[in-house]
Amino acid sequence: MELILAVIGAGPIGYFTKTRKTGLITYLALWAGVFPIQTVVVFSESGSDNNAFYWVFNALILCGGIALNQLGSWLRRRRAGVRPAGARA
Repeated sequence: MELILAVIGAGPIGYFTKTRKTGLITYLALWAGVFPIQTVVVFSESGSDNNAFYWVFNALILCGGIALNQLGSWLRRRRAGVRPAGARA
């Protein structure tokens, strides 16, 4: 579930929100709702102890989602022709 959110949702969330901060907060709020549910489902079905690879892999997915979110925000600003403050013309 977290991987689906990162791959399909992170970029468009960054692209369609007005600011980079709003996009990141929106993505992290959705992630904070999905991740605990996913964790409960995974560990209730497997019945095993916490596996370190699960936590590392999901941290990498989160980092990738944040990168896609920032890429979406960057693409929106680039298409709109907005330059960051202090940038030369």
